[in-house]
Amino acid sequence: MGLKQMPALALGALLFWACNQSPKKENAVVGISYQTGEVKKEKFGGCDTITSKGISLIVNLWQPTDSNAVAAKIREILNEKTIQRLNSYGDPASAAARLEANKSTSAAFKDFEKNYNDFKKDFPDSRGCWEIELHGDTVMTTPKVLFYQLDHYAFTGGAHPNTFTSYHAFDGKTGEEVEMKSFVADSVALLKLVETKFRELEKLTPGVDLEDAGYFLANHKFFIPANYVFTTEGVLFYYNPYEIAAYARGPIEFTIPYEELKGIIRKEAVF
Repeated sequence: MGLKQMPALALGALLFWACNQSPKKENAVVGISYQTGEVKKEKFGGCDTITSKGISLIVNLWQPTDSNAVAAKIREILNEKTIQRLNSYGDPASAAARLEANKSTSAAFKDFEKNYNDFKKDFPDSRGCWEIELHGDTVMTTPKVLFYQLDHYAFTGGAHPNTFTSYHAFDGKTGEEVEMKSFVADSVALLKLVETKFRELEKLTPGVDLEDAGYFLANHKFFIPANYVFTTEGVLFYYNPYEIAAYARGPIEFTIPYEELKGIIRKEAVF
């Protein structure tokens, strides 16, 4: 082979390699922009266990750390939810305080603290710390949706603390929150299936009147819980305490596998 032919062969080999590489780059899987994250931790105040006085706020929320608009929107919404939860225990009489409390977690805590101090002035002998804890983490992420769980614990006096869990879905393209029912194709069939599974879990035959059995119904009719979420195994349905049964019963939850939900849910909108 002559030396003059070497550059031409080298150039041809380079072009052949480049042509073979370009389809791989086009077909490369783009990473989910909200899959990487860390737990945001905030703590304010504290409970004096000796005197049984004080206020405490603990917030531990997983948040996506990517710099893109989708992750930023999810962080924004989670922050808004945190402040809204705290403000539900604030001073409802002061418009100025409410406006200030909407600005940040620390500002919401100050309003919560004021409410506690005002209460103590009226009832100085009352014992017990006021405490709020919020914990959040992902349930499942797909290229289309991020499913999120937010656990809420609060004690502001009374016979027992209040706890509840909420589930949230965030659009993978915009970061906006979307309603869980948007993934349901047949709500009537879903209601029937959920009631069947509920009765199986509670060991109740179809003929048993749920209200006579001690359950709480909306307008004397069975209902799907306010909170349900898509998981890797199926759809998890979660009744919080007081939602359908007494507080002592605790939460009632069960998962329906995807194979039993064919034609009922829009699985292609999730995965």
